[in-house]
Amino acid sequence: MDNTEQLISECKAGSRQAQMEIYQLYCKQVFNTCLRLVCNKTDAEDMMQNAFIDAFGKLHKYRGPGVFQAWIKRIAVNNCLDFIAKQKQQPICVDQLPDSLTDEPFPDDSETIYRVEEIKIAMEKLHTDYRVALSLHLFEGMDMEEMAQILKLKEGNVRTRLSRAKQALILQIEKLKQSRQLLQKEA
Repeated sequence: MDNTEQLISECKAGSRQAQMEIYQLYCKQVFNTCLRLVCNKTDAEDMMQNAFIDAFGKLHKYRGPGVFQAWIKRIAVNNCLDFIAKQKQQPICVDQLPDSLTDEPFPDDSETIYRVEEIKIAMEKLHTDYRVALSLHLFEGMDMEEMAQILKLKEGNVRTRLSRAKQALILQIEKLKQSRQLLQKEA
């Protein structure tokens, strides 16, 4: 029995120390998943906490040995999707987004860091449906079938949404590049 499975057994027996250890092991990963979906640190922290509360409350349903990380992240994703649905975010048109997304110039010291930061900013500007689809597929590694199940859509609809999301992301990255070039010319 590996360490996580041992901790889960202890959690099922009521050990608060084991719960804390499980939390410490997985909180960063769960938080990052939530942040990618809700794009707000405070909401992501809330969703992470809710995921752990739900997981510890439903630990009797965990049928390990398996990948506990995947199980708790699935709970977090479902909580985030419920949260997003309750927010009733209005769709935004990509054309309505500002041309200049930031007043701050991007760091020039590392091309790799620039690209990661560029993608993060572009992802935040996407419509919620697109951001969720990209996050589930690219960051959580879900296939079309899993995404269809979670999003309660047909696989064909998921493929279309993912394709459109990729196109919107590319468009946003191009807008960021144009904005950066304008800022560099003005400097």
